[in-house]
Amino acid sequence: MKLLNFLRRNKIKNWRVSQDYELRATLEFMDSDFFRARAQEIHSGQRNASVGFFDDILLKEFFDGKETYFKEFIAHITNRACLDIGPCVATPLKSWDVTNEKFVIEPLFDTINNWQIENYGFSLYEGIKCYPIPAENRIEELVGKIDGVIYCRNCIDHTPHWPFILSNISHYAKSGCKLMLWNDLFHGEGVDDGHYNITEAPENFSQLIEALGFHVVREFRDFNRLSVNWGCFAEKK
Repeated sequence: MKLLNFLRRNKIKNWRVSQDYELRATLEFMDSDFFRARAQEIHSGQRNASVGFFDDILLKEFFDGKETYFKEFIAHITNRACLDIGPCVATPLKSWDVTNEKFVIEPLFDTINNWQIENYGFSLYEGIKCYPIPAENRIEELVGKIDGVIYCRNCIDHTPHWPFILSNISHYAKSGCKLMLWNDLFHGEGVDDGHYNITEAPENFSQLIEALGFHVVREFRDFNRLSVNWGCFAEKK
């Protein structure tokens, strides 16, 4: 086992290798019966906030399971600019139809968008301005622009350059902007090509978010996962 871990650690592993790993998993997932059905629900508007829909997973992770918190959040993002970083196959911004402007940063966007149009007959990114670049690269036109929410779930551990994503998030958010952030932080030894370890100490990561100018309102950890993970609902000071 030690020999296998040694060999895995000495493989060439970088951002491009990790993106190739993610793309293979993404294409397989989009072709699953589960996601094909989910894509139809999103595209048809069944999951829109304007018709009262809320997602149970997001309610648990970011709103302490309380519908009242979610309704307050929807009121906040109404007619505001919102950003999703690293959504991969779909973004909740599509269903948060009360927003004014929607932005997505997804390096695999072009391939995902074309695949969905070819196989579904539509894209789940219609009506959203998408940047098909690494989230580590700052987009100057987004600096100080986002006043609704920045949503970033299960993204930053897919790149060795994750600190720069957090830095950009801080620069994009206006005062009062909400942050919905959740991620695996530590996967253990011998982590695969698509993921990177960040820290074994969620409390240190929470302090980092505060240092970047956010007030952490609620925290969440999924103790049923084998990985160390941490998430928060926060607000830019």
